[in-house]
Amino acid sequence: MNPRKKLLITGGLGFIFSHVTEYFVKKGWEVVVIDKQSTGSHPEIIDGSFKNYHIDVCNPEAVELILKEAPDYIIHAAAISDVDDSTKKPLRVLEKNITANINVFEAVRLLPRFEKFIYVSTDEVYGECEMKKKEGDTLYPRNPYSCSKAAGSLMHIAYENTYPHLRGKIAETRFCNVFGPRQDSRKIIASIKRALDTGDPVPLHNEGTGFREYIYIKNIPPAIECILERGEGIYNVTLNDGHTVTKLIERAERATGKKVPTHPANRPGMDLKYQMDGTRIMIELGWKPQYTFDEGLKEYLESKA
Repeated sequence: MNPRKKLLITGGLGFIFSHVTEYFVKKGWEVVVIDKQSTGSHPEIIDGSFKNYHIDVCNPEAVELILKEAPDYIIHAAAISDVDDSTKKPLRVLEKNITANINVFEAVRLLPRFEKFIYVSTDEVYGECEMKKKEGDTLYPRNPYSCSKAAGSLMHIAYENTYPHLRGKIAETRFCNVFGPRQDSRKIIASIKRALDTGDPVPLHNEGTGFREYIYIKNIPPAIECILERGEGIYNVTLNDGHTVTKLIERAERATGKKVPTHPANRPGMDLKYQMDGTRIMIELGWKPQYTFDEGLKEYLESKA
């Protein structure tokens, strides 16, 4: 009998990757999580089905821990991901996120053997974009958070180029806006759900003109599985379902038959438009989403989560 595959996930209790953690546990993988359990983490999923380390990936101890665990696969998702927080405390966000990147890339470099390493980046590394961005397009981060993620994207290039044993073993994801259960209520679709459930108004930045692409959380774990098994290089993960906030609110109102209350607000450092070309992962890896945007939106808005 073949031994179970071992997957180590940094930030495996966060909104997106708590779902990934549960998915691979159910698949029968041996899962190890490193998570400092900061705001937005979900320690309630800890149930003994996976190994959990309550430490900060910025701590040098994390390097030794990864080497000790010697996983077959590694996903680095841990980061301070709030753009607003990054504009108020840029030094903290840059220092923490880049240090975490360094620690994990160094651990991967020092591992005697492994199958695949995924660095989790973001569509925000492209900056504002009037055209759909492809994976090889220039990075142009426009806030401290996206700058810290772009630093990891550059490390991806540098480490593969410098260390021959890493070539073909590093992949990178750039998700569009993911939504679904466990999401921070300050994020737009989560705030729309809260408004529908409680009447608490949604802050309407830039009069609702901001344009983003959205993908339902349940589409993410199978995409990660495809990349772990067959991926190499960078993958934009999007269904190209893009909407302004105003149109998004209209879609939610049509789906639920309820009015979404709003109030005007300002958001420094906000990019007005992100959009990507998501065909590479579909064509090269054969990934197909299980939920359309509308199916995911309806399920989420009607859920108790």
